[in-house]
Amino acid sequence: MNIFKFLGLLEGHRKEIKITQLVKHWDEVVEKHKANKLFGVQIKRDGVCSLTVVKGSEVAIFSRTGRRFTNTENLVRRLKDLELPDGVYMGEIWVSKSVASLEQLSGMVNPNRIKSLDFASSEIVSSLKLSFFDLVSIEDFIKGASDLPFSKRYNRLYLRFNMAKGLGAGMDVLDVVHPTGVEGIVFSLKAATDGGEEGVVIRNLEAGWEAGHKGWRVMKMVRGIDYDLKCIGWEEGTGKYESKVANLIFQWRGKETIKAMLGKGWTHDMAGQMFRDIQRNDTSYDSYHPLGKIFQVYALEESSKGKLRLPKVGEARFDKDKSDV
Repeated sequence: MNIFKFLGLLEGHRKEIKITQLVKHWDEVVEKHKANKLFGVQIKRDGVCSLTVVKGSEVAIFSRTGRRFTNTENLVRRLKDLELPDGVYMGEIWVSKSVASLEQLSGMVNPNRIKSLDFASSEIVSSLKLSFFDLVSIEDFIKGASDLPFSKRYNRLYLRFNMAKGLGAGMDVLDVVHPTGVEGIVFSLKAATDGGEEGVVIRNLEAGWEAGHKGWRVMKMVRGIDYDLKCIGWEEGTGKYESKVANLIFQWRGKETIKAMLGKGWTHDMAGQMFRDIQRNDTSYDSYHPLGKIFQVYALEESSKGKLRLPKVGEARFDKDKSDV
């Protein structure tokens, strides 16, 4: 079931990409939007984003794209016991890494899952945890925007759980710390990653909520890894990326490949020039032709299955002629 249908609206009330607020990396947001702002920092759980809708006596948990999660009955039962006021409670579903990997967790709650649970899967489902970080009213969620600043939304979230019957097992409201400058944010990042978390989320305390917004309202800093890899292929983009290179393909651990989109530092003009150089087969030294060259490929982490999570292409490594793997 779609989240809007649950709320009594048409399923297509809003596009999937504009159902919740998105998060951009701190370094990708222009400085003028970060200058002289008050920020709060929360740890970033390594889980799946969730939207918990409380409407009267009904409770349901949805993905960031608005589709209802499967196998969250235990969480729903605990939430109903709290008798929370109506609202859309934003959070992260997660489990201890000793219980399951992120890939396994995603498989358990996937809205499209039809496979029944075996004993191991049931153990994962019974261990689900839920951490909340934001709250908007149902009316504002339907509208797609809230003028209430994050500081007030968070205070409302915190007070609601304090006034409830208790958080219940495996549930919490993420603390907000107030860093001093970028140095304070970086310190918070190190503390979070040293503690095994994915990173931190940086929130503009004075900003409202806007569905689909990706930028200065909420940003992130995360742990990361990078490799220098050999480019063996490419893909042309579509839409605004037509006649531009959208992805490069890299050799990865023998016969495997990794596909990565052009990341920070790569402009649309550069992606277009790369496409033209490929078409002309221009392999001169200063050409953007990528095949056979070594590039930095950075990612969030390497998954339990040996894949790179959210890989992106960094700078060309003209000083190297061999890949790292």
